[in-house]
Amino acid sequence: MSLQTQLFTFFWSPPVKASLQRVRLVRRIYDGWRRRHPFDVEHGVDTSGFVPPDDQAPIAAHMTPYAGSQPSIVRARLLALPVRSGYTFVDLGCGKGRPLIVASEMEFAAVAGVEYSPALATVARSNASIIASRFPARPPIAVHVADATNVEAIAPLIVYYMYHPFDGELVAALVANIERQLASALQHAFFVYYNPVYGHLFDESDRFERFDAVTQTYAAQELGFGPDLSDAVVTWQTRPPRATPRPNASRKIAVRANGTRAVLVD
Repeated sequence: MSLQTQLFTFFWSPPVKASLQRVRLVRRIYDGWRRRHPFDVEHGVDTSGFVPPDDQAPIAAHMTPYAGSQPSIVRARLLALPVRSGYTFVDLGCGKGRPLIVASEMEFAAVAGVEYSPALATVARSNASIIASRFPARPPIAVHVADATNVEAIAPLIVYYMYHPFDGELVAALVANIERQLASALQHAFFVYYNPVYGHLFDESDRFERFDAVTQTYAAQELGFGPDLSDAVVTWQTRPPRATPRPNASRKIAVRANGTRAVLVD
């Protein structure tokens, strides 16, 4: 373990973090979401920040603030899928579009995001334009302003992704919507759920089964640019399955931090 990792492990240990967060000048070290992420520096985009839901939005009370996923975690979990070619990547509640940019590195048939906030969607489209100009060989990124829980399947094979964008009521509506998609245009989907606070709603559906469940550590350069040092990601696939579940797939999801953080336990 590097000295950097040891320092972060010490300062992010629960008792130390709980103590230091009470000190006004020191607690800023835990506010990494608000600093410009190294991913943005590298790519010349704007995916950083912590953006609360628009109070005027009809479903604002059911939405969580925007904050970017850690790119290394998104990349690792997408690369862990048994297949990407032929599948369309769809980020539900895409915010400024960081996972869209990561997904565009890969051999997806298409990359699309769905975002309720027009302001965030505008930023995501600007980022997509920057990436398209820098990497013209990548699949184009499309961003749609819509209710992510009520979209139509845009392809027969989809990898859905989300980073805890809304509460259980909307997750239940989303699960029901994908079940309806399976009765029409959707043939098969993987669902990658980063911080799966309401993962039990997928487990309770007879149209989904687990594919894998992993606690993924931040890359070294991402330490300090998020609230933790690692995050839970669980991936489901729709039935009938097209891939054999991984041995870790059945790990239990527990919810901590006043209902905002999912962790995996054996």
